[in-house]
Amino acid sequence: MNNNLLEIRDLSINFKVYDGLLKVVDGVDLKVKTGEKVGLVGESGCGKTTTVKSILNIFDKQAVVPHGEINFDNKNVLKMNDKELHVLRGKDLSMIFQDPTASLNPVFTVGEQMYDVIKYSGIVDKKDKDGIKKKAIRALKDCSMPDPDRILQNYPFQLSGGMRQRVCIAMALSTESRLLIADEPTTNLDVTIQDQVLKLIRALVSEKGSSLILITHSLGVAREMTDKIYVMYAGNIVENALTTEIFENPLHPYTIGLLESIPKLTGEGMMQGIYGRLPNYLDPPKGCRFYPRCKFGTDICKDNKPTLYNVADNHMVACHKYNTGKGELA
Repeated sequence: MNNNLLEIRDLSINFKVYDGLLKVVDGVDLKVKTGEKVGLVGESGCGKTTTVKSILNIFDKQAVVPHGEINFDNKNVLKMNDKELHVLRGKDLSMIFQDPTASLNPVFTVGEQMYDVIKYSGIVDKKDKDGIKKKAIRALKDCSMPDPDRILQNYPFQLSGGMRQRVCIAMALSTESRLLIADEPTTNLDVTIQDQVLKLIRALVSEKGSSLILITHSLGVAREMTDKIYVMYAGNIVENALTTEIFENPLHPYTIGLLESIPKLTGEGMMQGIYGRLPNYLDPPKGCRFYPRCKFGTDICKDNKPTLYNVADNHMVACHKYNTGKGELA
């Protein structure tokens, strides 16, 4: 029995620019089970946000999808009409965007925007104005917003960046959706509020039995918040495994590099960076996109793109070094 709530298959996304096509997402496969909490990690510019925005069928005008499927509850999101997408975005999916300024409409009050979101989610009767307002106030209080009644009357420009971010989080959490997508949800928040918001997201997702996709640069946050991690590099998923397995037994050289980049509180050893930078998406490497930065790279890596090899139960890695069946570097 297929218990995947979301299944992305061989998804590629290009962007038309003056010089040609930016090949930003390249053959991504990703699965999220009902109630599962999944982390998507990787450095800035790897295609994480582009990938998750496609789940809501949100694309820039320059975007082209040459191939791939995004199946939510066994329905291909890319083939949905406007009415189906309206239901999907209002009831089944919600997203916390990274930039709260771009997420909130400057000409409507916070209250008007929150009421619309709650109304179309179907969790409160559309005619129950008091119920809708109570739900909005409850969501704001959960995100530690002082004087929620006043906040509902404010316009976005009257709030600080951190408060706008908390409004966006409250809006997403108020819908009780089946899948919550959180793109760096604690950007612009104080450290104490970050911890509080992350605990709130985890508690509400667990309580409602919802699924979660969390995009984060913080591997520490991913470790605390997720059951499974997908590591993304330059538009490719290079490794995926249970969260504990990623930290205890990282296999891909990029994953290892990310973990070595974390400062150690014990002071043991030196923090290591990853040599080089992301490839040019107009002309990415023919083979493995990590090859120019990889200390284990060989000729086969240069010329042939690796597939995801299943090296252990629930542990897959896209690296020719593991195409030995032994689960270790060749």
